[in-house]
Amino acid sequence: MLDKLISMWKDFQEKRRVARDLRPEAFRTLAKELRELSIIASRLRPQESKFQVKVSRIHQEMDQLEELTSKPEFRMLPTKKRMQLRKSLINSKNQLLESVNETAPPTDMPQ
Repeated sequence: MLDKLISMWKDFQEKRRVARDLRPEAFRTLAKELRELSIIASRLRPQESKFQVKVSRIHQEMDQLEELTSKPEFRMLPTKKRMQLRKSLINSKNQLLESVNETAPPTDMPQ
């Protein structure tokens, strides 16, 4: 009996966590983080035109995402689609973090 109650409580907590992760506000927060990371990355690699094109595309896509999440239709998207979108945003964020970390320092002299 107690095991069943504990299991139900854990299931309830997991459903609440998933619901919290899939709210429009959570997507807007992720979009804001991606936009800020892309600004940092573009400042670190200003001479690379291909990279600058990618950064501008990220800005456009994050603007579109913010617009989409502000509409009521976003909540109508299936949970699976929103989970895929969240996973994709997190992967993009990790890739941007890696590109920022891989950037060579601006000077050869140790600071």
